[in-house]
Amino acid sequence: MAGSAWMVGMATITLITSHSGLRSPTEADRELEPVRRALAEREVRCDVLDWRAASELSGSDLVVIKSPWDYARRVTEFVDWLGRVESQTRVVNHPRTIRWNLDKHYLGELAEHGVAVCPTVYCGTLDEVRAAVAELPRRVVLKPTVSASSANTGLFEPDDPGLLLLARQIVDLGKQVMVQPALDSIGRVGERSLIHFDGRFVHAVGRSPLLALGGGLLGTSRGAITPVSPASDERELAEEVLAVAGELMATRGVTEPPVHARVDLARDEAGRPVLMELELFEPSFFLELAPGAERHYADVLLARLDT
Repeated sequence: MAGSAWMVGMATITLITSHSGLRSPTEADRELEPVRRALAEREVRCDVLDWRAASELSGSDLVVIKSPWDYARRVTEFVDWLGRVESQTRVVNHPRTIRWNLDKHYLGELAEHGVAVCPTVYCGTLDEVRAAVAELPRRVVLKPTVSASSANTGLFEPDDPGLLLLARQIVDLGKQVMVQPALDSIGRVGERSLIHFDGRFVHAVGRSPLLALGGGLLGTSRGAITPVSPASDERELAEEVLAVAGELMATRGVTEPPVHARVDLARDEAGRPVLMELELFEPSFFLELAPGAERHYADVLLARLDT
């Protein structure tokens, strides 16, 4: 699929992926083709390119950062590439939004502005990890501040020696360690993901638990995905998250809403929804569970060509 084009009409939109859309040897970004077909129906040429092979994009009217899922292994290279593309053409989501969102320190910034976020401690050393875990006499989750597809993420008992082994691995990668309490609700029912296009809610899915106790995953990096109707408090929190993120982006000179956003939520021990992650530049939309959503997304992209 990488490098192919649908030559219809005058406008060109480029969807950026990684290694022909492969997240792993057995799993591809299956959303690229439905979006490309929807754009073709609207007489728009659509290129699908691996970001590492896409050096000259000045001929594209809009570049959409869709699924560069290997960016976390080469962050500096990706950020440098993004800067070069930004100088050539329009990129969505906005590159400043992407640079802010690719490092999960954004969760701390959102929390500072009043958003209900899963409690998170950022640690730069193993001693800091030990201290953070000691404050949580329960199961904990460790993850890097920069990661994708649950890489280097683990669920542990506080006294599991594997916890510090993973922490050392993350620190050795030059990243900080995030220490979070393992919310019981995630172990029981997983998370909710609310997908938004152009700042408007589109659909929601439930995602089954991913992490196996002691490290690693229970299954694939996706887990079981099912369509759900979000509760009113989940909708309200998602709207608050996007509103606060929009205010923070406005201070950085970004005034347009993201063309796509996914708000991942879970419930804390009091039953209240809390933010787990805000995905603003490379989320799966789970289009297969929302018939017609790819056409909605294509319309949002077309609208950006006119602004």
